[in-house]
Amino acid sequence: MGFFGKISTREEFTVKAEIQAIDIQGFNGSVTWVPVDADGPRIVAEKEVRGVTGRGLDEVMADLKIEDFSTPEKLVLRATAPETFSKMVGSQVTFTIYASPQQIKSFQARTSNGAISVEVDFEGRLELQTSNGRIEIQSASGTIHASTSNGRIEFGKLALSSSSSIRTLNGRIAGQAVFPEEGEFRFETHNGSIELRIPHETSGSFDARTNNGTVEYRVGEDQRLDRRQVLVQRDAGPTVWVSTSNGRISILGY
Repeated sequence: MGFFGKISTREEFTVKAEIQAIDIQGFNGSVTWVPVDADGPRIVAEKEVRGVTGRGLDEVMADLKIEDFSTPEKLVLRATAPETFSKMVGSQVTFTIYASPQQIKSFQARTSNGAISVEVDFEGRLELQTSNGRIEIQSASGTIHASTSNGRIEFGKLALSSSSSIRTLNGRIAGQAVFPEEGEFRFETHNGSIELRIPHETSGSFDARTNNGTVEYRVGEDQRLDRRQVLVQRDAGPTVWVSTSNGRISILGY
C-alpha cells in the first residue's frame, strides 16, 4: 500500500539568439515570463504528478511530455497531459520563461488551468489565454489579446498599436491604456468591475455599459455618471467598448 505524495522533474530549453517568437501551450499549471537571470535565456518546464506513491506515478511522469515544435526563429513548446491513471490525483506543468523582451516580438501562452503573468516590459504581439486563472501584464506596447474564463485581468500600462481585446467571464479588469488613432478595442467581463485609466486627450468613441451598476466617465471636459450606459464621441479616433453584466465601470483620465 502506497502513501499519497508527489514526484517532480524539470526540463530546460535554451532561448537561442535567433529566436524572435515564443509559443507555449500547457494544460494545468501557470505560465510566467520573468527577466533573464544569471543562468541566461531559457524556458524552464517543471513537471509534477501527485497521487499514491509507487511505480505507477513514475509511469505517469514518463507519459507527461513536453513536445518541441520549434523553428529557427520561433520556440514552440506543447505540454501533453498523461492518460488517466487510477492512482493519479493530478498532474501539471509550470513554465517559467527567462527571456529579454528586446529579443522576443511575439509571445503566445495558453493553459487550461493556471495563471499567466508577464513580468517584463513587452513590445510586440501578445496573446494570452487561460480557462481558470488570472492574467497579469506588467506593461506592454503593441497588439494585445488576453482572455480567461475565471479570473481577473490586471495590467500596468498598455500602449496599444492596433485592435486589441481584454476579456474575462468572472473577474475584474483594471489598468491603464493608451489608444492609437484608429482601431477597435474591447474590455469585457460578465461578473466584475472595470477600472480603466486613459490620457485626458484621448479621442474616439466610447460605449460603456453595465446591466447592474453605474458607469463613470471622467476624461478631459467630459464628466459623466449614469446608470447602465455612457456614450461619448470625442472627435475621430478609435472605437472602444467597455462592458460588464454585474459591476461598475470607471473610466478616468490622467
